[in-house]
Amino acid sequence: MRFRCALRLFAALFSLVAAPAFADALDDIASSGRMKLGYRTDAPPFSSRNPEGKPEGLAVDLCREAAIRVAQALDLETLELDYVPVTASDRFEALAGGRIHLLCGPTTQTLSRREEMDFSIPYFIDGASLVYRAGLVRDLASLNGQTVGVLNGTTTEKVVARMLEERGVNAEMRGFSRHDEGLKSLETGEIVAYFGDQAILRYQIGALRPSTPINFSTEQFSFEPYALAMRRGESRLRLAVDRALSETFESGAIFSLIAASLGEVDLSDTVLAVYQVVTLPE
Repeated sequence: MRFRCALRLFAALFSLVAAPAFADALDDIASSGRMKLGYRTDAPPFSSRNPEGKPEGLAVDLCREAAIRVAQALDLETLELDYVPVTASDRFEALAGGRIHLLCGPTTQTLSRREEMDFSIPYFIDGASLVYRAGLVRDLASLNGQTVGVLNGTTTEKVVARMLEERGVNAEMRGFSRHDEGLKSLETGEIVAYFGDQAILRYQIGALRPSTPINFSTEQFSFEPYALAMRRGESRLRLAVDRALSETFESGAIFSLIAASLGEVDLSDTVLAVYQVVTLPE
């Protein structure tokens, strides 16, 4: 009896050791002929779903460029792209679980996130700021006792919570699942200010055209290097993605893609510099 129990225990332990790991992304793509791209439906101009139901945005366009390089690396004549919608809250679970190969959105690369996943070279630099109802907010101190909004599951959420605490501002933070929901709550007066990355906020408010005057803060509260994310350990996929991005930056094609997604915007010196600094030679 003891021997049989020992055998069962040994078999169980061996099954845990021998359990197959996730297949390498490029092997999976090569065998299936399909690449799964995760995209946010609610984060224009980087990742969103247009009225026709198709994914669009700067990050989505760059993922398509990366897919071309992946197909070349695998010597595939055709590569089908499966677009998988994800949210700010479940996007990393989709990566870890193998539901997507590449995450195409405004994802900030941080050291803590690099413990859990891998990232491409940065493709855009943004920073968290806030917008507020005109006449109600003068500075951060005037948020004391007020309700402010932020998107759930983002680096901005953590930055804002820490910043308010450090500056002694006792404001109630309300989390939203979509930027447009938060900005509509700002317009109706449910919250007095909304925090988010500057480029996203400017695009969203331009599309929303709020009836209530909304002001932009001139202060930037964080440094947000956006990158394309993949499951940790995907070195072959990361190399293919970095090749695609480097070629796009070096050729200047990145500026056409930015104009198509963000419009004719004045890029900061930091954004312009990133395309020279992070571009990798072959």
